[in-house]
Amino acid sequence: MNLVTISDSIRENLIKHEVIPDVIKDKSFVPKGLLIISYGSPDKEVVLGNTLKVEDAQSIPKITFTVNLNEEQEIASFFDEKFTLVVTDPDAPSRTDNKWSEFCHYVVSDLSLSTKSGTTDAEDQVNFTTDLKVDTIPESDSKTLVPYLGPGPPPKTGLHRYVFLLYKQKPGVSLEGPDPKNRPNWGTGIPGSGVSDWAAKNSLSLLAVNFFFAQNKDN
Repeated sequence: MNLVTISDSIRENLIKHEVIPDVIKDKSFVPKGLLIISYGSPDKEVVLGNTLKVEDAQSIPKITFTVNLNEEQEIASFFDEKFTLVVTDPDAPSRTDNKWSEFCHYVVSDLSLSTKSGTTDAEDQVNFTTDLKVDTIPESDSKTLVPYLGPGPPPKTGLHRYVFLLYKQKPGVSLEGPDPKNRPNWGTGIPGSGVSDWAAKNSLSLLAVNFFFAQNKDN
């Protein structure tokens, strides 16, 4: 399966689980690549709407990004760019009550692509898989604007969607991060507001998305 087909599959899942339009307001969004999220073992990977245990997602995961050349032909430019990764919960405190939505779980900016590995598939499409340098790596120049906070869904609130979004930063634009002490509504005080408004304010371009579900044991 090539990345164009994968992008279509990702989009279908985003629509099915209403990440589009609950989090991604642009209903025409097409992923520019594959965002792979791993919490340390195959059974703890984020796979477009699978369910993980709350306790398995309490540490910053490993992030890998595979660029879709059919969507972004200038692969070389990606290694000169900076990126921002966020995690947001649109179901706070629950899917039917958005008074805290969206809840900001993580914002890290100035990420860079650390490796260049190319493979050619049967259709002669080159796939570049790259690791994102997150702030747990000493040589990283990334900046944590909001420290990582693992899932903490309240009891009796059902499944929550935890959405990872990777953005490309606009050169020369300094990001104004949400207040890490004011995570509900991404600090706006407006129920239902969140990362899309913040990204637009900071001139960020959405590249890739992944998400998982988690719920409190007391459900």
